[in-house]
Amino acid sequence: MTDAAATPVVDPTRVEAGFEAVSAACALRGIAVARLESSTANTLGVELTGTTRKWPIYVDCAEERLRLPKVFTYPPTTLLAHVSYQGVICIDDGQGLSLDATRPDDIVAHTVLKAYDLLEKSAEDAATGYVEFFNELEGYWHSMPGSLRARAYFEVDGKARLLKGFSNLSLKKPSWYFLERNAEVPWEVKHDKLGAHRALYVHLDTIAMPPVDPGKVTFAFIEDVLQQMSPEQQALWDQLVGPSKNFPKRLALLVSVPRQAGGSSLVAISFSANRGVVDKKSEVTPLTLRRHTINYMRERGGASLNLFAKHVVVLGAGAVGCVVVDTLAAAGVGKLTVVDHDEYSEDNVFRHVLEPLYIDMDKPLGLKLALERRYPGLSITPVTTSAQEWLKAADLSRYDGIVLAFGTPSVERSFSRALKGSRHDLPVVFTWLEALDLGGHSVLVWTKGEGCLDCAYRDDEGLPSQASRTSFLEPNQPVTRNLTGCSGAFVPYGAIQARRTGLLAAEHMLSAITAVAAGEAREPSYRFWVGEGKAAVEHGLRTTPWFQAARTTLPDDATRQVFGRACRQCRSSEEPAT
Repeated sequence: MTDAAATPVVDPTRVEAGFEAVSAACALRGIAVARLESSTANTLGVELTGTTRKWPIYVDCAEERLRLPKVFTYPPTTLLAHVSYQGVICIDDGQGLSLDATRPDDIVAHTVLKAYDLLEKSAEDAATGYVEFFNELEGYWHSMPGSLRARAYFEVDGKARLLKGFSNLSLKKPSWYFLERNAEVPWEVKHDKLGAHRALYVHLDTIAMPPVDPGKVTFAFIEDVLQQMSPEQQALWDQLVGPSKNFPKRLALLVSVPRQAGGSSLVAISFSANRGVVDKKSEVTPLTLRRHTINYMRERGGASLNLFAKHVVVLGAGAVGCVVVDTLAAAGVGKLTVVDHDEYSEDNVFRHVLEPLYIDMDKPLGLKLALERRYPGLSITPVTTSAQEWLKAADLSRYDGIVLAFGTPSVERSFSRALKGSRHDLPVVFTWLEALDLGGHSVLVWTKGEGCLDCAYRDDEGLPSQASRTSFLEPNQPVTRNLTGCSGAFVPYGAIQARRTGLLAAEHMLSAITAVAAGEAREPSYRFWVGEGKAAVEHGLRTTPWFQAARTTLPDDATRQVFGRACRQCRSSEEPAT
């Protein structure tokens, strides 16, 4: 059977219409354009006259696209930023791109002009020192013939040192792996039982110009690096190529150079040496490195490096608490202490982040095993006792924040009172979820100053109350259900509602940590989300006036209603000891 999708349909009218659109767009900008022959029927070839030269540009007109079509020029005879070894022009990364697929001719014209503008800028860059080209060095290195993929598990920090290298050349896409000599090997290296190679990482101020088509990376690259090495780097080089049990041996050289745009470019080669001498007759293979390091993956993945040194303790690892833990970890918090005495069970599966394979394991330990694998650099300390026991021996100076996700008001109020007036001024978030689809809450207070959880337990006159003024559900209504008898009683929370509440609480804590770092005022606040309440009505549950009023109340206004005047507990905690 023929795969029709794999063979583009030839449509000569598409190419002709594309040329007309390009001609019209160039006329508006005063750019001379001529038609070029193309080797493929669906490719439009044009020549645009720039300020320094004429640019041959080819664009794929084969089909309507949701991204800009492939565009290329002849393989460059001089290095050009954003142009690959083969001549492919990288005009756009596709982020935030919005195209109207019903206007393919305009898309072609837009693509050609973007390529033209980029080529003009790249020619100017080549004439003034190749700054932009070297900012994009890694991309060009990847496009060179014979380039192999590699993973760098070490930090590119400019400190020259010997590394361990491993290669798996039997793969469909051969790969190399590089890591510190004392580091634990990645699972794929261990699984495939790969043999080790010597490798050297050095940082230089500059690097030689890479070859253009049809040239290849040769021993000349090594010679240029050797000429720029410091005595300390040279000594490491001697160790790299020095005596070994295996002759000849395959080695690797990794080189980073500064980018004017910030950071460093990292390129590498593999080569052979025999009895302390580089084998000039052997092939030099370029290696394209992808960085599997804590700092790079965190920054590239959107995790804040500023949060890496922060330590937050989460009390309660249930449906809401596990989302808090997962979200703080994903945001970049580097250290988490998770406290819960409960085991993960089959009852938890659909509203917990842990997989069923963790059933019967203590929840904090399960989160440690699962999340430390997911988030590089994360460290979770599991505490498998009750939160009350943890608090008795807790050293609060170790933490940057505390989140309580019990969903048990009496326990939360006792913790609020115990933490209030601590010597260490910490943000404390109390979060809880209301039954069915009513909503969720997050209260942020500080261990010092006015504002505590008891502030919410007052009536309209400001007098103490057994019910929270933030509650959506009227008090003294049964909400538990069971499927197997009393031993299987549970409160019907939904998974989506739990996740929404956990996200709310995690964001609340992150905002507090950020406020501390920025030197902003440490003030209490109340955040919430309101559900539809249809399921609650179907179960005959009665809601409070606040459930309706909250829909049109801003968080700042709600915060003033709860914390506008300090409660008796706040005031007494601030009184000097006698």
